[in-house]
Amino acid sequence: MFQCRMCAENPFSKIFGGQTSPQAKAQDPRPRKKKSNASKRDDEWQPRSEEDVAAIVAQWETYAHPRAREFFTSPEMLRDVLVQLAKGTDKNYDPILGREDKCVYWYGDVTKEDLQAAIKMIKPGEQEESVTYVNRVLAFIFATDDSFEALMRLPKEPFKMSCDDQLCVHLAHISLAV
Repeated sequence: MFQCRMCAENPFSKIFGGQTSPQAKAQDPRPRKKKSNASKRDDEWQPRSEEDVAAIVAQWETYAHPRAREFFTSPEMLRDVLVQLAKGTDKNYDPILGREDKCVYWYGDVTKEDLQAAIKMIKPGEQEESVTYVNRVLAFIFATDDSFEALMRLPKEPFKMSCDDQLCVHLAHISLAV
């Protein structure tokens, strides 16, 4: 469903339109608590070590689309976002380069109202952190031009996932459905 790479435009401001103020959808800074009916995936989570994080981030950086490199004012800003993505996913699963038939679950922060995978980041030119949906960040950083253009026509909210699990953050599972 998704491919990655090669675009020249910089429409990043469109991608984060779903939340303009931290009050609109605040991210819960505490780790997620398991619900009584939660699947055993929380018990199976294996966080990445600092070495694992550095290695996967270095690998992902080579696949980052030029629009992401242009948007982030320094390589460190892009790296910081990729580090958050690496720390929020299991060390045995890769949301960018992993098998397309496997979900990659998000173990990081989620939005309060609708439990969407989210990160906090300071966008270039801004002073305050804002909450950003993980699947929109992934699409911005890694999607091809055609895929990204199609996604930008969708409402400014988290993208639907083709696997029907909104805590899956696999790039290949991002859907064009509304």
